[in-house]
Amino acid sequence: MKILFWVLAIASIPFSLFITIVSWFANGLGLSGTPIGQVVTIVGMFAAVVSIVCVVLGIIKLCKGNVKKAVTFAVVAVAYPAVILAGMYIDDAVHGVLMERDIANRNEQIYGENWDAPPAIEGIPEFYQEVLNKFYVAVRDEWSGDQMIGMSTMEMEKYYGDASLDNIGFILMDVNADGFDELMIGTTAPVEEGGTAIFCMYSDPECPHDTLNGVQGELYYLHPGEGGTYVAEIGGSYMPEVGDTKGYWLLGAYEDERIVDIMHQEGSMDPAGRLTLDMIPFSQYK
Repeated sequence: MKILFWVLAIASIPFSLFITIVSWFANGLGLSGTPIGQVVTIVGMFAAVVSIVCVVLGIIKLCKGNVKKAVTFAVVAVAYPAVILAGMYIDDAVHGVLMERDIANRNEQIYGENWDAPPAIEGIPEFYQEVLNKFYVAVRDEWSGDQMIGMSTMEMEKYYGDASLDNIGFILMDVNADGFDELMIGTTAPVEEGGTAIFCMYSDPECPHDTLNGVQGELYYLHPGEGGTYVAEIGGSYMPEVGDTKGYWLLGAYEDERIVDIMHQEGSMDPAGRLTLDMIPFSQYK
């Protein structure tokens, strides 16, 4: 029994420290998907304290010859962080189910009862679909630039034309050679200035955010870069500060990340190098 106590006591300390650190970051980064999960992470932040206290009490009981109570304290020292870890896994699973249900409900609200998810186009990451659902409605209803500020672009309304769902589209492609596709919204046909006009770009299919946006009137044109990467030329009605130039963005990659690393360069690029991308029109999205 004494050996069992020491095995559990020694194992509980690194285990509880690990759970404490994980809970600390999960709580700080807001990774808990449900209210119960938030409680679990907060309680888990004290796993190391609880385990250490239990081990100390167990040692005291052991010194007094009460081996059974000492083992009981050691079991609690291990069980507490184990329960927290199980709760975090359960919270993650529940959050996933709730997220899927939320996406289904939102699709039904947007498209009606006959919405058949996922979209007809296969291979689109789920969270990118959420972004595309919003853009589909915006393009279909021809939202104004003011309405589009929260969706990372103000220039899109200028390119609706007579058939907005045909003239505006999207494409998934890896622009920084990190193995993960980015999502870009742009024109389906070359614009008068040459090449495909891109309104915005989202990276990280697990948690999309606008790596390139046009909230100040920017447009972007892709140019070939080095090593399978691309360069984003800045255009549109964006007015840079006096003495500055619109320049361009070098699109690189963080190591082992899904987020595009961008580095601004001053200067101009040859419009002849602008790429025409094979955009999928929103008329084919549903």
